Amino acid sequence: MKITPQTKIVEMIKAHPELVTVLASYNSHFELLRNPIMRKTFARFATVSHAAKVAGVNLADLIKLMNNAIGETVSDADMVDREDSKISPDIPIYPVKDIIEQRHIKITNLDVREVMKNHGEPFPVIMQAVAKVKQGEALVLETIFEPAPLYDVLQKKGFEHQTEMLAEDHYKIWFYREAARDVQQENTDMKDRIREEGGTVYLDVRGLEPPQPMAMVLGTMAKLDPAKRLVVQHERVPMFLYPKLDEKGYTYETHELDQHNVQLIIKPKSR
Repeated sequence: MKITPQTKIVEMIKAHPELVTVLASYNSHFELLRNPIMRKTFARFATVSHAAKVAGVNLADLIKLMNNAIGETVSDADMVDREDSKISPDIPIYPVKDIIEQRHIKITNLDVREVMKNHGEPFPVIMQAVAKVKQGEALVLETIFEPAPLYDVLQKKGFEHQTEMLAEDHYKIWFYREAARDVQQENTDMKDRIREEGGTVYLDVRGLEPPQPMAMVLGTMAKLDPAKRLVVQHERVPMFLYPKLDEKGYTYETHELDQHNVQLIIKPKSR
């Protein structure tokens, strides 16, 4: 069984249980895999790509480590993370935490850190809370590690998210599910306004009322490949956007082409 970024953790451990020890020795985050309950919950949805993000380790190094441990050889092609290889037009169109706070949206708070530290089963508790969150409401979840597999599960239910790392073992994730009618309209609008050519993503926010232009720009930048740049077509100089870009470490330049045509070139911070 060759291990790739798309390999499910649960399938990998089932075929090679010795990899639990290999992973735990490699990075302390993987100690959680020794817990059978965690393997039955989060690991059931997690891929190797997810695991690398949770632990904050290099994906290629992790794949080589595991394949070497089971006597498999891998090529560069085997290490391509197909889930992250291309920007999607369905990217979130706003920074979730900001929109929740600006709209004074009803929030359900759930802290499962103690459950996780005591080797409990957090997934059913989380999903019970999710079931009670109505469209147009939010869930703020606190965990001891970044629950990357949960993002995919809740995205299928219509949730976007924003993650904050408050400490090495304290993550706060803001989940928000927009009202169905708004999601459909915004996704359609985004697809019409965004395109990608080579190393550049183009976004046209002309004609939109605030705060939509800012929300679209920040949402696009949050998912942008670090090797690419974003070119924004705006109808005014976005003075209120600049502090947000500075806060996130983005570099940018503004070109006023004419009275109602402003071009903004934004680059992600160097990694």
